[in-house]
Amino acid sequence: MSLKDFIQRVSHLLFSTECNISAKFRFTQSEINEILSNANKDNIKYFESLAKIKELSAFDVSYLMASVKLDENKISIISSACKMFDEKEFCALGQTFSDFIFRVSANINLLNESNLDIFKELVQCKNELYDFSKALKNPQKAKHRSHTNKCAYAFENVFVQ
Repeated sequence: MSLKDFIQRVSHLLFSTECNISAKFRFTQSEINEILSNANKDNIKYFESLAKIKELSAFDVSYLMASVKLDENKISIISSACKMFDEKEFCALGQTFSDFIFRVSANINLLNESNLDIFKELVQCKNELYDFSKALKNPQKAKHRSHTNKCAYAFENVFVQ
């Protein structure tokens, strides 16, 4: 390799887009490349807004950009939901922050600033349900709903000897 080739190669690397990334950015270049390669093309413009939410990991941002059709309102809801997450409350129930984000993304079209408290209560229930559409459409009915347990048997007749 000649000196001229070496200098050209170094100058090319110095001025490439990889070297121009802000040093205060939270994600590595490989994480950014992976996030953007998996993201929905319409969501790429929201990458910086999601990256500013400090609670979100690279995995969470990647998941949101790939699975949710984002807009400014949804970014605001995600930000508010992230601030609601209390690690002590949720981890005691065995739920991680990523579980919380999965539930937010599953219900993002029904969430707004007024029903986030009800959503938090629903998420804190120990269940495997991710879609809270019925409860979020009519929160007062879901909040005051009484549950009845009916006994059911797996067999009809019991024979005793």
